[in-house]
Amino acid sequence: MLPMSHPYDPNQSPEGQPSANPYEQPGGQYPPAGQQYPPAGQQYPPAGQQYPPAGQQYPPAGQQQYPPAQYGQQPYGMATNEHPQGTMILVLGIVGIFVGICAPIAWYFGNKTLREITASGANYSNVSQIRTGRMLGKVFTIIYIVLIVLYIIAIIAAIALSASSR
Repeated sequence: MLPMSHPYDPNQSPEGQPSANPYEQPGGQYPPAGQQYPPAGQQYPPAGQQYPPAGQQYPPAGQQQYPPAQYGQQPYGMATNEHPQGTMILVLGIVGIFVGICAPIAWYFGNKTLREITASGANYSNVSQIRTGRMLGKVFTIIYIVLIVLYIIAIIAAIALSASSR
């Protein structure tokens, strides 16, 4: 049986042949805004590589040199694992909206975990969860502290008003 291409593949013509568009990269990508198309006979850099700065020429086709990937190394510094405390910090930050004691705990663990990640230099895929939980913890800890101070001021004012009315 012959392999069939997807009917809406942008790189395939209706006859199933690759697109003849000289300005199109594989995958249908075009250069970013403000970048020029390369001259005829020269290629785009592969996906994920940088375009040369304005005024510099693209290397001729077939002469592009890219460093070989090291064994066990993932390209482009991709995050591989989730940090084990990431979800806990996010949940504590969200619960801290309703339960005041959870907010400073999320703030503390978020700071501790981010320091640990920075010191180790590891890439985790859930760093944004950790930052979000830490930020929620920080914001709601400050809000709860302000509310406690206002509550204490209200109690002192109520005591002072009741003492002065006697």
